[in-house]
Amino acid sequence: MGIYAEPRFLPCGDLALSVELGDDINREVNARVLALEYLIRQQALGGVTETVPSYRSLLVYYDPFTVGWDELTKSLRALCREARPEVLPPARTVEIPCCYGGDLGFELDEAARKIGLPADEMARLHASTDYYVYFVGFTPGLPYMTGMPARLEIPRLDQPRTKTPPGSVSIGGIQCCIYSVESPGGFWVLGRTPLRLYDPSAADPILLRAGDHVRFRMISRAEYDAIAAAVAEGTYTPRTERV
Repeated sequence: MGIYAEPRFLPCGDLALSVELGDDINREVNARVLALEYLIRQQALGGVTETVPSYRSLLVYYDPFTVGWDELTKSLRALCREARPEVLPPARTVEIPCCYGGDLGFELDEAARKIGLPADEMARLHASTDYYVYFVGFTPGLPYMTGMPARLEIPRLDQPRTKTPPGSVSIGGIQCCIYSVESPGGFWVLGRTPLRLYDPSAADPILLRAGDHVRFRMISRAEYDAIAAAVAEGTYTPRTERV
């Protein structure tokens, strides 16, 4: 079905509701979710305390002593009519340096064998395209991304690992993610970035945001170590541009 003709509102306890805008996972539906979130923030919608986007819906937290269900859903319904991709500001493209294979990309060889590609070709294909961040979740700062070449589609791990190093650039199904903190995980680890996806000591602790575009740049282990040192010293700034 794709995009709903009318949004669907689902209660999520006493302090939140979910606004569903479609029943499919694709960039068009997701762009409308992000557009709705943007309009809510731009208009400082009364009573709304927080918003959390997902693939096809927006979770809206609100203060029920300030705004009731009927008033809030009426306002949200009106904003949904305006929530189109063209209302969004220009998206960012963020370059993510990644060292593929070896001890940093410790599952690249096995993943390549599973889909019938040489490991270096799998890494090259992975870094050959632009990715789009659907949303950030699971752990703080972890981006779920689409845009991966179809040739790299691969089932998730049969047995998820209990620990995945932060910065691990990984794939599962038709999606790509970068683990932001050490955590369990079921995606195949192809490489690692020296950048910090989540840094609680930074002014802006989250590196990537929903709606961002990501380009991976293949780097050597020596480059990885040099960038990691610069990141630790606070002297490295990721390359970004507006598109």
